[in-house]
Amino acid sequence: MREVSPGVVLKVSVMGGYSIERDGDYIGWIHASIGDRWSAYVRRPGTSGDLLGRYTQDDAVKAIVTAWDAGVVLPNGRRA
Repeated sequence: MREVSPGVVLKVSVMGGYSIERDGDYIGWIHASIGDRWSAYVRRPGTSGDLLGRYTQDDAVKAIVTAWDAGVVLPNGRRA
């Protein structure tokens, strides 16, 4: 487990990659892509989640936190 910002931690996932938790809530996950890029997914309860894009590891976590907080419209037109 690694805290990347106050209250936000990376936990090794049993499926590979990392789960992202904030203050104990599961909000998304990342897995390795190409080179130093990680695919970032924001959790959407009741769905399989939504791909936000590919980022460096720290930027992937920031993208997930931002999408979760803002409920931003994702590329597929849904809200996080």
